[in-house]
Amino acid sequence: MSSIPLGIIAPHPPIIIPPIGGEYELKQVENTINSLKSLKEDIKNIGPDLLIIISPHSPAFKDSYAIKKSHILSGSLLNFGYPKISIEMKNDTGFVESLVNNMEKKSINVVKMDEKEGLFYNQIKLDHGVIVPLYYLVDENKYKLVSLSISFLDYKNHYKFGKVIKDTVEETGKTAVFIASGDLSHRLKPGAPAGFHPRGEEFDKKIVEIISSSDLEELFKLDSGLIDDAGECGLRSIFVLAGCFDGKNVEAKVLSYEGPFGVGYMVAEIIPI
Repeated sequence: MSSIPLGIIAPHPPIIIPPIGGEYELKQVENTINSLKSLKEDIKNIGPDLLIIISPHSPAFKDSYAIKKSHILSGSLLNFGYPKISIEMKNDTGFVESLVNNMEKKSINVVKMDEKEGLFYNQIKLDHGVIVPLYYLVDENKYKLVSLSISFLDYKNHYKFGKVIKDTVEETGKTAVFIASGDLSHRLKPGAPAGFHPRGEEFDKKIVEIISSSDLEELFKLDSGLIDDAGECGLRSIFVLAGCFDGKNVEAKVLSYEGPFGVGYMVAEIIPI
């Protein structure tokens, strides 16, 4: 079995969580919810040592990736008015230390975030990009968690970061599930969060096509103008996931895609073969 036997692409809209989404809203995203629930069973069957998740809403830096070092990782949806919707999991601090060391060896800049470091004290909590997927994917406290952020470096660097994650998982003898948290275009229809752009739908169709093809290297052929027009937030997370399967043949499957509120929600699984 691969050290990373499962990769997941998961959206993170708080509206898919009751009671934030009402009966009408939850019906609109029923496919997304059901897909995430099915992946929860896949994770249970694997029984990984840890979950590694990367979120575009964790603190992001221009030229560095942030990694949370706290022994306990926790957060809530307080910013959305629901402080009782929360999660708390143990961090795999040993793995984090190994990952940091390997990043430094590969000249990948890293910011180590700890509650003891005053500069990042207010940013150490898990964000909704972590909490929303895990709400459906895991039973709290059953697995250890590693929480990462994207950076504003280019896509090749994010792929390289994924390769280092893969190598670290293999070196440490862990079994991990990697979760790329991210939504697709935020411009699918008038009134969408980032406004409407006609190429938003084109971008989402292209991402669904690439993932469905199982040829993740096709991501590097995406048109930069299309990416800019889409107003997405998940592409860097997906590039890190792709790096986690560098050199491996994979079977990728889009379990669901929908965009009822003007933002594209794709749930997908990547399995090495």
